[in-house]
Amino acid sequence: MAGLKTRPVIYVTSESHHSFVKICRIAGLGTDALTEVQIAADFRMDTRALRAIIERDASAGRCPFLIVGTAGTTGGGTVDPLAELAEIAAAAKVWLHVDAAWGGAAVLVPRLRPALRGIERADSVTWDAHKWLSVPMGAGMFFCRHPEAVRRAFEVSTTYMPSITGPETNDQYRTTLQWSRRAVGLKVFMSLAECGGTRFAEQIDHQARMGDALRKKLTAAKWIVANETLLPLVCTTHSDIRSGRCSTGDIARSVQGRGRAWVSDVVLGRREKVVRACITSFRTDEDDLDVLVGELDRARTDPAS
Repeated sequence: MAGLKTRPVIYVTSESHHSFVKICRIAGLGTDALTEVQIAADFRMDTRALRAIIERDASAGRCPFLIVGTAGTTGGGTVDPLAELAEIAAAAKVWLHVDAAWGGAAVLVPRLRPALRGIERADSVTWDAHKWLSVPMGAGMFFCRHPEAVRRAFEVSTTYMPSITGPETNDQYRTTLQWSRRAVGLKVFMSLAECGGTRFAEQIDHQARMGDALRKKLTAAKWIVANETLLPLVCTTHSDIRSGRCSTGDIARSVQGRGRAWVSDVVLGRREKVVRACITSFRTDEDDLDVLVGELDRARTDPAS
């Protein structure tokens, strides 16, 4: 940090994953390096606001260097306008990172892929196989189109490590923080060998369709779907919640306590409390959805049961 002439800035939103708080601490940037960009009504990063903030920071002598776009936010399954973010990043000479830890699997399904348009222009992408690909934890993946930048950050040379045999050598101690690590890639490879891209795509598409079905069932039961996404993450509320007759926290605890389904309560955009259901099992079917809607109704009318 002592070598930096200006103060670096990372751009996130209220819906970005909080791992970036840890990242700023670990990297020594400090959490003041994070700048929260406002979101639009659909909970996506407001690109007009982002442009204005980058111009403001550059004029003030700060150094805009990283935009974080999310492909499937944890709270609401929102996909930021990645193509627009790529344009802004290119114009401002800023690194674009896409956090696709959960939603990245959507690129495997032709009808879902357009929702992630622009992800191919990112400088780096994170994608967790242990989420939507159902690979055992943990199996995080990191993709970067700038291998030279990764090597500049992590590569070291010492006599007690094997010598480099060619330019494509990818020993983990040259490209990560760790000197040694478990063979995480083996789990991903075995899953791909067993399922192949076609079967993975079918599983992801099925789960997305279950998300669509859940929205219809909730609407029919007089619940209100509060988020818009092609991904199978459904945030819902009810007139009883909005009027204060019951709370999302009580509903979530009641459902969890009976053990037939699992939901959580989250706040979207720092403005509305909702009940969150996320489908990440390829075994989920419509009968399971009926159970969930029934449990939600039971918890709403009698949360103490």
